[in-house]
Amino acid sequence: MTQRNITRYTYETTSFQGWRLSICRKWNQFTKYFSDRQYGSEEAAFKAALEMRDRIFDALRETPEDPRGVFERFKAAAEVPAPAAATVETAKSQAS
Repeated sequence: MTQRNITRYTYETTSFQGWRLSICRKWNQFTKYFSDRQYGSEEAAFKAALEMRDRIFDALRETPEDPRGVFERFKAAAEVPAPAAATVETAKSQAS
């Protein structure tokens, strides 16, 4: 389960396990980490990293002359899902 610009990180000495998305264009660097714990599973974290990578690539195709602006927009977005348990509880309460 590897893709361009996405690397798996598992450290024995820390609790972080997840994926790192890293993209460099015209000397500008974008890096974001996707924690398995935060996204609920290794697969969900990978899927989130893959989706963000694809959205960034789409934005870079639209404005290839401004990678810094594209990266800043995605850094500012800070898309972080609610923990899996909280999502289930929210869905239950909304269904009532």
